[in-house]
Amino acid sequence: MLYLYGNYAGDNMNFDIAAEMAADEGIEVKTVRVWDDVASAPPGRIQDRRGIAGDLFVIKVAGGAAATLDTLGEVYRVASKARDHVRSMGVAVAAGSIPETGEPTFELPEDEIEIGMGLHGEPGVSREKLLPADPLVEKMMGKILPDLPFAGGDEVALLVNDLGSTTMMELLIVNRRVRQILRDKGIRVHDTVIGSYCTCQEMAGFSITLLKLDDELKKYYDLPARSLGFVKG
Repeated sequence: MLYLYGNYAGDNMNFDIAAEMAADEGIEVKTVRVWDDVASAPPGRIQDRRGIAGDLFVIKVAGGAAATLDTLGEVYRVASKARDHVRSMGVAVAAGSIPETGEPTFELPEDEIEIGMGLHGEPGVSREKLLPADPLVEKMMGKILPDLPFAGGDEVALLVNDLGSTTMMELLIVNRRVRQILRDKGIRVHDTVIGSYCTCQEMAGFSITLLKLDDELKKYYDLPARSLGFVKG
């Protein structure tokens, strides 16, 4: 059994308890925690980073591996490799809310933007004055690209993710500038995914995710998938 989830304290605690319970039943468990959020900790503390929309790509690759490979150890290896090749960053101009309370998860002035959003509506790590889309995307890509790093000649899968209430038109504007930056860097885009995948109720914002592909990761990424939230092929 493979446990694959975003790196949050509550998730870690509950999955660790579940792994102990499975072990008591004689079930082998391996765990891959996704920590793709470049804003939440420096590279030297990557295991402290949160898991955000990069979860989608890691789960897709892991699913392809699980459908193809024979052993848990091999699926774990591929999922870990995908996790280590993905980076993300999110921003928001309005807070989300939790269904139980309906209250905003934080307060944000109208002329400011929240940097480094959590997947469940958690506050970001910093705030700045609101920027137009293009310079904002440039700032985000300036954090994402050197972190792995991504470099000329690389091939990537790109996700532009709605955090909750961002329109497709706005996401396409973001995608346009991301693609221009990648083209100028000599980085090829193998596939682009745009839409609402990792969201918080009412949050106005978006995240950018890049998965660096090699032949192995591309093979599992390209396999068809069909679910309520994601379809490929």
